[in-house]
Amino acid sequence: IEGCPGKDVDLMVTGIGFETLGRIVRALPQKELGIRRVVSAGKQFAVYKVSTSWSGEEIDVALARSERSTGPGHRQFEIHTDGVDARGDAARRDFTINSLMFSFRTEGNRLTGEVIDFFGGREDLRRKRIRGVGNPQDRIREDPLRMLRAIRQKNERPGYVIEKRTWQAIRREAMELLGTISAERLVGELSKSLSANPSGTVSDLYRAGILPRLIPEIPDWGAGPLSRLKKRYLLLERSLGRHLPETVLFANLLADVAENEARLLARERKRDSTRSRRYAHHGHFVRNTFRLPRTNALARRLHLPRVRKVVQMVEDLSRLMHLRMLQNPHARIEAIFGRWENPDHLHALFTASRSAASKRVVDFRPLLADAARRPPLLSGDDILALGVPAGPQVESILEQIREATLADTVSGRKEAKRLAVSLWGGGKTLVWHHRVRKSRRRVSKRPTNAR
Repeated sequence: IEGCPGKDVDLMVTGIGFETLGRIVRALPQKELGIRRVVSAGKQFAVYKVSTSWSGEEIDVALARSERSTGPGHRQFEIHTDGVDARGDAARRDFTINSLMFSFRTEGNRLTGEVIDFFGGREDLRRKRIRGVGNPQDRIREDPLRMLRAIRQKNERPGYVIEKRTWQAIRREAMELLGTISAERLVGELSKSLSANPSGTVSDLYRAGILPRLIPEIPDWGAGPLSRLKKRYLLLERSLGRHLPETVLFANLLADVAENEARLLARERKRDSTRSRRYAHHGHFVRNTFRLPRTNALARRLHLPRVRKVVQMVEDLSRLMHLRMLQNPHARIEAIFGRWENPDHLHALFTASRSAASKRVVDFRPLLADAARRPPLLSGDDILALGVPAGPQVESILEQIREATLADTVSGRKEAKRLAVSLWGGGKTLVWHHRVRKSRRRVSKRPTNAR
């Protein structure tokens, strides 16, 4: 109807029983039709799934059926096939544009037929409107995921709107029914919608009352957090292109939660000067300050895809946003970007975050290009060969040597070894062993190589 190829094929059959349908489907000439496998989804669903060599998607061959909700959620319903015709089957669909059918027949070698439209789907296509079939509130209660699906279809189709009664039903049911949707199904719809139009999606989620329920870690989304989130998405699309990588999409969604958590950790560090002194010397604080357990828990609760990568990206973003707190910032910047297969993604997120917060943007690319031309002067084995025992102090010394290299205060292996020795001993020890007793006694510190 719209002049676009369809994404998948579903077939509906009327006038026969489930066993008869199975015999007919299995009797089809499989080689000629490219059929690879026929699997029953179960009599209670009245569906056979057919895999073919010419379609990447399975084809559903189903009996016409009606559904009656028996409770909240998409699994709590009864299916009936006896006496159900095409109209009865169309009545259970989510939106009118998805209730359209094509009745086909063969004339010789030609396939002909006509579009069947029971609920005004063609007119809604013409008017670019997402409208629930029948009573939209009933459709949403049958499967609450349809709230997300309406928003996704609106954002996948430029110029479309959600019809007024359908939108009102979404807003009315969001508070009660959002928690009944499994995280896997929810994030699947969310991912598709964000991929199509990220700033439009988060705006619709907020207006529907879904975003505050989805991410309650932001106590007041209001104009500020939402405006920054949308602006970051627009800036990311400008720098990385129209279709953003999934990791970037979700890392940006969590960026404000991560920033709030990092800010609290920064205050804690400032308040707890003893802890700061205790860890600053061997880099423990630098490595662990931006482990963000609250953000990590949110990402896992939402069942985000590639969750480790998403959390790593927001933690690295927090490190870059709080550079003044880092020991050896140049070396740390190099290490942060060095662990990413495509560092441009992290750099784009950092730049978008600084711009959206009206902060000065720092371009790390010249520093990274300069660092790439300067291989490390020493390795971990070189540090161990100088008599430094294995442990976190090795990484700390390497970081400080790398920082000196990038700052042009060390220019060769001999100078680097001299610096390593001075860092480790000679009254300038920057690496300490700590003995913290279980009782609340004062922490004792002493140089490792004290004589």
